[in-house]
Amino acid sequence: MLSDEDVLAAVRRRAEERGGAGPASPASPGEATVTRHLLIEGRVLRSLETRTEEERFHQGFVDLSDRPVYGFALDSYRVPPPEDPAVETTLRLVRRGSVDDRSCECGNGVVSCERCRGTGELPCAPAKACGGCQGVASCLWCDGTGRRSRTYGRPDAGQQGRVGRVTCGQCGTANSACADCGGRGRTTCARCGGSGSRACSDCDRAGTVPHRRCGGTARTVTWTEGVVTRSPFDVKVKIASPDLPYGAWKSARDHGAWTDVRVVGPRSSLARDTDAEVAGTLEPWLVRHEGEVARRVTLRHLSLARVTLASDPHRVFFVVPGHNGPHVAAWPSGNRVRLIAAVALAALVTLVVVTRLLA
Repeated sequence: MLSDEDVLAAVRRRAEERGGAGPASPASPGEATVTRHLLIEGRVLRSLETRTEEERFHQGFVDLSDRPVYGFALDSYRVPPPEDPAVETTLRLVRRGSVDDRSCECGNGVVSCERCRGTGELPCAPAKACGGCQGVASCLWCDGTGRRSRTYGRPDAGQQGRVGRVTCGQCGTANSACADCGGRGRTTCARCGGSGSRACSDCDRAGTVPHRRCGGTARTVTWTEGVVTRSPFDVKVKIASPDLPYGAWKSARDHGAWTDVRVVGPRSSLARDTDAEVAGTLEPWLVRHEGEVARRVTLRHLSLARVTLASDPHRVFFVVPGHNGPHVAAWPSGNRVRLIAAVALAALVTLVVVTRLLA
């Protein structure tokens, strides 16, 4: 970290290079105010573990010989920490003594079809009422009876070519019968062809269907499965004073000589020689999360100096310790920024008023 003398000397050189006046000496009493700002950025990547148990059911044969076996308590099964916390993994285990592999009660994987009761056929009406005439006056001459007994219905020359009428299939009279049923008053069932039965749609005339429980395999396997899941949880860390301008951050990233946060041990804990201020600031970010089994910490920190000069109250200097010496960036002070904003707002209001008066 730069000393106050080094910081003020860097500011003075910056002012002299720009043709301005800097402090009379690097440590003039009352001339400069130096404050320190700790910057920390990076990531904390954790691997979070969850363990669950569930009852599993499988139709047919299943090979569980390659699954790890655990005792009564899943939490007691030890799994090594992951080599890479960024990789999501799932481990499936079998509880000891829980596997039940048995033949199904159906015997051969099939059972009698419930819909047709094992017959393979379903009853069907061989014919149904005609959709065109509904069996009423299907033939103007015989009324569907096939006998020419109604003289008042005899077709004459004016009735020849009656629309929607055909030669009656019952009595043979032309242009007298319903076109849909030919005078019969009913139509043959298209599903069964008039046979009175049709194939069962569930078993397709086989009379049997696969047993639902075993899926037709004649075998079932049940067991208790333990699942150990490890998922990455990545947190971005950025710590600094809330009033620090973006330009100071950019100068620190572009020119700063950052110090990596050193971590040790399988859980990536801070090294004992970590700066006390850095360690105290990072402490809330490194609290162990529930289910955390591993972590990867990639953090760095830098101490930024903020300098205000009594001789130059409108500017603020930020001094960044760099690899090639201190880097100085100058920004308008807060009061200066507010003054500029107020002037700009006043100019805008004046412009609006003048525009309306001239309109």
